[in-house]
This record gives sequence, structure tokens and C-alpha cells, in this order.
Amino acid sequence: MSKRERKKEIPAFCIEFGKRIRALRLENDLSIAEIAFKAGIDAQNLRKYELGKQEMKISMMKRIADAFGITTSELLSFDK
Repeated sequence: MSKRERKKEIPAFCIEFGKRIRALRLENDLSIAEIAFKAGIDAQNLRKYELGKQEMKISMMKRIADAFGITTSELLSFDK
């Protein structure tokens, strides 16, 4: 089995969640670097989250929500 075949498939939720993060960021006229700084994470990781290429832990969701000044519940409120 090749590395590509072993690569973990990312759930569809991650793609939709990434779109939510990007939409919030653009609505607030913020760059990836600004939100990443406020959340205390690497901008490259935030970009991966936005693109739905990386899963995140609940603690990271909390940090991103805090960076936007919203609750985790509000962050997770998006249409499927």
C-alpha cells in the first residue's frame, strides 16, 4: 500500500467547517495571519483547516471561536 493510499480520508464535515471559518474570516475582513495570531496557532495550519485538509481537536475549535469573539456553538452553526 502506498503512502497516498494510507493517507487518512478527511470527513466531509471538515470541508464544510473550513468553509465556515473562511466565511467568518472574510465577513470580518481578517487575514489568515490575523486569526491565526489571535488563536495562537500557525497560519499554515489554519489554512489547512479552511481548505478542509486537516481535522482539528475541540480545543482548537474553541481557540478559533475565541479569536472571532464568538462561542464554539456559533462557530459550529452552519448549513450542511
